[in-house]
Amino acid sequence: MVKKTLMVVVLLVGGLGLSACGATSSVAKFVGSKNCAVTATNYDLAGCNLSKRNLSHDDLQSDDLRRANLSGANLDYANLQGANLKGADVKGVTTNIYTICVNAEHGPCTSGLLDSPSSSDAANN
Repeated sequence: MVKKTLMVVVLLVGGLGLSACGATSSVAKFVGSKNCAVTATNYDLAGCNLSKRNLSHDDLQSDDLRRANLSGANLDYANLQGANLKGADVKGVTTNIYTICVNAEHGPCTSGLLDSPSSSDAANN
């Protein structure tokens, strides 16, 4: 029993930083992408500065955009279905009725996490 207790203490002191479910905890450091080129094969755009970029017609489906700066970006006709926008700056983004929002509905998307207004309205009623 003493060995098991000691091992738990060593893991916690060692800074493993795991939560009860095995995922990294909130104290784990955020690691942004090293390659911020917007291409069809680059799905990791976490932490990238994409401010005021023309991303119209881009397929960002299921891309990792956590903590990315998308402020003022043009997302007309873009596909954002399933994209991770947690912590992203989305102030002033432009979307239109042809944009596919994160929740897989057509836009224009709301600025929260770029969900379509129809789902947002349904959730509020």
